[in-house]
Amino acid sequence: MMKAKIWSTSIWLLVYVILVTCYASRAFPWGSNAHERITDAACDFLPSEISPFFVKHRRQLAYHSNDPDRWRRELLFRIGLKYEKDLNSGQITADLRQVFEVHRIDFPQNAPVSLRGKEGRWFITVGKQEYPIRKEADKLYLLGDKTAIFENRSAEPVLLGSEEETRFALDIEENLLSLTSLNVYKSGDPAEGPRHFLDIDLYGPYPFVELPHDYDDAVAKFGVETITKRGLATWRIADYTRLLSEAMKSGDTQKIVQAAGALAHYVEDIHMPLHVVKNYNGQLTNQHGVHQRFEDDMVDAYAERIHLTPKRALEIGDPLEAAFDIVLDSYVYANNLLHADRKAKLGEDTYSASYLEKLFRFSGWIAVQRMSDAATATASYWYTAWLRAGKPELK
Repeated sequence: MMKAKIWSTSIWLLVYVILVTCYASRAFPWGSNAHERITDAACDFLPSEISPFFVKHRRQLAYHSNDPDRWRRELLFRIGLKYEKDLNSGQITADLRQVFEVHRIDFPQNAPVSLRGKEGRWFITVGKQEYPIRKEADKLYLLGDKTAIFENRSAEPVLLGSEEETRFALDIEENLLSLTSLNVYKSGDPAEGPRHFLDIDLYGPYPFVELPHDYDDAVAKFGVETITKRGLATWRIADYTRLLSEAMKSGDTQKIVQAAGALAHYVEDIHMPLHVVKNYNGQLTNQHGVHQRFEDDMVDAYAERIHLTPKRALEIGDPLEAAFDIVLDSYVYANNLLHADRKAKLGEDTYSASYLEKLFRFSGWIAVQRMSDAATATASYWYTAWLRAGKPELK
């Protein structure tokens, strides 16, 4: 993740804003921070012929690794954590209504409004327009004595930046300052969501030979609606490998970086075990919210203890078949992850810091392994695209 550091009393907060998160009940990515970290790590495990280009542009690559999530939704604005109580109670207060109006969101007095969701997710529906809301925790790392800086902090939201910017509530945990907000989105490209997952266990028993790997054959057998609903990630990866090759042939640096970032996102998503199973959010086993608890809450909370160990990039013979192999590998971890969540919840009334500590103890190794493998695969797909492009010089 990008860090904001306190350098002096005159410039005491510098925040790199995470622009996008997921909103729908189905389409969860690795957390934004995890995508950036995996993509950044991949830059260091490329052959010497292309490594300089990727190292040079690593910051842009990390940013663009979250582009596919940005295509799914548009971040409208952030609201303070103080509104969480209103949302949990199912009430739209006058203050919250005013927040929408300030940001030019049409919120008529008599519009039908519904609130639903759990684990920090709400959906306000005004007429035909749905506004997903999700709680976010951006991390800031402190230099100096945090106690001296914040010992007199108010319980009220703290203003960061100019008066036009949103107010946030601050919370301190050990040496970490957590900036928590509620982000409001509206829907983007509806076709994007299925490109981030493949529920492989909907296609019979392991190793799921019922599903043809050729897209046209799969559609002929199951129909385009079923194939789309169950996920398109593997075919998206094959397509983006080709698109990256074309960008490399063109020599257009911006196109290369954007395509490489998007390809990284799709490759990294299928390394998350819950991206490849029908029980993607524990909804079938009364473990609702496990997806976010693992990939966002736990990974962010224990970021400093998750040390990635990628391997050197290698050429991929068949990008599509390699993607299906990744899906099978991730599938093997899914039950272990769900078991770890159940075990961590024993004796816990809430999903508190105590729960997260146990979840990391039981499943942290899964995050380390899958994130490391994702970095290796990301670098390998980049390298393969370059080879298929004819080894052009990247500047």
